[in-house]
Amino acid sequence: MATSGADTPRQVTQVREQLHETFDGVIEDSDIAHFRGGNYEQRFLSRALAALAVRRVAKCSVAEAARFVTDGIADQGLDAIAPLPESGQALLVQAKWSDKGTATFDVDAAKAMVDGLNRIENELYDQFNQRAGALALEARPFIVNERATLVIALMGTVEPSPPAREVLDNALDEFNKHGARLSVEVLYAADFHDQIHADLRPEPICLDVRLDDWYQQKGPLEAYQGTVSAESVAEWYETHGTSLFEQNLRAPLGTTVTNAEIGQTLTSDPTKFWHLNNGITMICDSLTARHESAKAPRSRPTTLAVTGASIVNGAQTVRAVARAMHDDGEAAAHATLSIKVINTHEDRDFGVQVSQAANRQNAIEQRDHIALEPVHQAIKANLRAELRKQYVIKRGEPVAAPETGCSLDELALALACLHPDAEQAARAASSTENLWEQGPKGSHTLLFKREPSPQKVWRSVLTLRAARSAVYELGSGQNSREAATAEHGGFLVTHLLFQHLGATSIDDPDFDWDSEVLEKIPALAPDLVRRLTHLIVTRPGPRPQIRTAFQTAETCRELAKHVLGDLADGVAVPAPPAKERKPRRPNTVPLLVDRRVIKDGAPLWYKALNEPERDAMEEWLVEDHRRGQATWVNHRTKPILWAYDEQQYSPSGLVSKMWGDADWDERPVANQGTARWFQPDGLSLWDLAQRIHSEEAEDEV
Repeated sequence: MATSGADTPRQVTQVREQLHETFDGVIEDSDIAHFRGGNYEQRFLSRALAALAVRRVAKCSVAEAARFVTDGIADQGLDAIAPLPESGQALLVQAKWSDKGTATFDVDAAKAMVDGLNRIENELYDQFNQRAGALALEARPFIVNERATLVIALMGTVEPSPPAREVLDNALDEFNKHGARLSVEVLYAADFHDQIHADLRPEPICLDVRLDDWYQQKGPLEAYQGTVSAESVAEWYETHGTSLFEQNLRAPLGTTVTNAEIGQTLTSDPTKFWHLNNGITMICDSLTARHESAKAPRSRPTTLAVTGASIVNGAQTVRAVARAMHDDGEAAAHATLSIKVINTHEDRDFGVQVSQAANRQNAIEQRDHIALEPVHQAIKANLRAELRKQYVIKRGEPVAAPETGCSLDELALALACLHPDAEQAARAASSTENLWEQGPKGSHTLLFKREPSPQKVWRSVLTLRAARSAVYELGSGQNSREAATAEHGGFLVTHLLFQHLGATSIDDPDFDWDSEVLEKIPALAPDLVRRLTHLIVTRPGPRPQIRTAFQTAETCRELAKHVLGDLADGVAVPAPPAKERKPRRPNTVPLLVDRRVIKDGAPLWYKALNEPERDAMEEWLVEDHRRGQATWVNHRTKPILWAYDEQQYSPSGLVSKMWGDADWDERPVANQGTARWFQPDGLSLWDLAQRIHSEEAEDEV
């Protein structure tokens, strides 16, 4: 049956990208390497599609599928020949690639395919190319004595034509006179799209969970509770990492005071760990209990063989246990902890319910619940498949390097600025927590009602980054009003950049986003900041504070309408006001602690500020990723809790220590540590202090 073609262009883009990622350097292409550009591309994609067809039908590895490709001169209409001894069959594949997703299978293609089958039946191996001939020789016994499948691989949506189907039916009648040995299977664009996404999904985690002091929960749902060793939990984390928390609301949050205390208990007093810790909750798709006693199973330990395991509560505990085992395994090995294992029987909705219920007693934010929504899983899968970019959804997951992907927080901000109604920019300016509101008028509902395309996701994020970078440069200017606009109006400025430069073209693949949008932002951003500042300070009636203006929906709509109108009419930029002298400002750390603008446990990342520093620190930081990570503690002198040794430092003191530990011989005597420790939103501690200074300066204007 033909599949729907509604999503075919998007499917083609993603399949093409994954064919290259999967089969580049794997499929034999020496005979077509001399072709250039599209001539090579079409030949390669045809071969890769044939290999993907084999992989889908035979469920074999990438290397095995590539080995069966015959495509080339004298392949006799068979792009792949796959003899499969384990399943007792042979696959004969003809692949048709189309850049537009319109590949078809006509009567000539059917005749060529059947002719290739007949040549194998008649042992005419010398009429094939060398590669195809060898595979045909292997495949013939299965075709003659067992079974064979003609696999038609179409990057399209239309069924084989009636004349082609007639040719295939005649072949089936001929070969199946003495038993049903030959069949036909047609794969369409949607099948290949499904296969590449299946290949990108992580393999289910299988664990042996050995329980002491266990019991089985009575009731309709299969569940066990008992005690597990800290050593076993550490081994799970060592083997599977954060994949263990796939269905958790969040990943481990990294180094926090609480996690450091968990680690200290494990190494200093491990026998009390079970009493002081809440334990962990695990869900799984299936489980089998292996008891050590048939007559009295409860008297002995039991081992649960679980498939599709995911720890939905206790991620922080697992991470702390693994860290303690690494630092002092001899002591921590004596610890045990409580575990609950629930078999969901692959019921994903129930798994989400368990995850949400298990975390209600902790500091779970609305954003954490958002992370499990299907739309974000779809964005993650499609962004990875189409653009090879990562989408970090959960709090606590490692933040993707800027060039490799983005986070849920970053995308939500970008889409809020892209939204045609400036109210979304105002909501974000008031509090980013507003972005997670659900309901008919909630920001999350409005922004993610429809899944944005991978291109829209990436272009919007790049624009947000470019805008924030341009506005950041203005935030340290000499004029306090414009600096305040840059600090508090950045989201509205980004909204204006989107609307003026190309919001309507963001999904157009032929629109040159780099030259038409990104390259124009540095010059346009100062213009917009000046226009917004002028409108606010010259508006009639009571003048609102600049900060408040950008947090009010109606004011933002009014400002956006006025600025976009002036840009469309070619109205000149207002002259900048005279520069103002800045007063002396208090130190950064005490200011941040006094204002409590950063939560305890908030993650921080170290960034070098110049080329010599990057060159000196890069290799040392790569050796252990914890060296560049820390968390914030609201402490007036030592607010940085370093992930590497779990000790507290001042920002500058830690930077000096890191420079010394990295053996940077030419390191400066002093440093500005607050400018080197950054939050996930891209602001450094120093940037955050400047924002507070701007607010206070504005109050004095």
